[in-house]
Amino acid sequence: MSEGNTGDPAGPTDGQNPTDNVGFGEVLQDLRAGGCNLLVVGDAPRRLFTEASASLLGGPDERRYRLLAITDASPGSVAERLPDPTEMPGSYEETTEIINHASPPRSVAEAGGNADSPSLGDLSERRVVDPQLAGLQAELAEAMATFDAHASGLDSTELRVGVDSLDALLEHYDEGVVRRCLQVVTGYVGDYAAMGHYVLTEPYESERVRSLAGEFDAVVELRPVDPAKHDHHAEERWHVSDPDVTSDWLPM
Repeated sequence: MSEGNTGDPAGPTDGQNPTDNVGFGEVLQDLRAGGCNLLVVGDAPRRLFTEASASLLGGPDERRYRLLAITDASPGSVAERLPDPTEMPGSYEETTEIINHASPPRSVAEAGGNADSPSLGDLSERRVVDPQLAGLQAELAEAMATFDAHASGLDSTELRVGVDSLDALLEHYDEGVVRRCLQVVTGYVGDYAAMGHYVLTEPYESERVRSLAGEFDAVVELRPVDPAKHDHHAEERWHVSDPDVTSDWLPM
């Protein structure tokens, strides 16, 4: 899932109708223009969710503000989805915030990256212990407001927000509590015309995905493919609620 796919999806693969993908590109452009909230799902290895999250948080070419709430993501996966601080505009301290809602509590920044990913030593990290998710909502809202003030007003999708993952929240809280939290957080994302994504590592056809899909502008479905038969190792398919349209499978 390249960031470009959010406004210029990859071309059709064999057997697909190019007209369908051109029209879908216009839908994605509209989502990007006004900001959006995306539920990222699929029967796929965890590494594909990390790759998708990295793309949606944005690469180093443009200045982005990144806000990532983690519940069960590993420190290594956090490092892998962030650009190298030597190649991006601004520093981690200025542009990146981690809201740590892991249980049991552990520090992502102190754990750091690995030989293939950047150090997280300069990363700003807030730890939250929260019985009803009000604390998580408040920390995310405060961080978004801080980034907006720092930027003197955020441009559309300049702020990227991620939650990885909803799995842990749904394991520890009633679905109604999680749903209310999502309604608050996605509302703030919309207020700042940001791009938010929320990981749920379940198949698209699952009852839980179908239950929560209405809280989002689109559901992004991931799947691995055999790289020996394709020129890529994973694909994505977008299910957009308004208008009601589903894309072809596209290379990530």
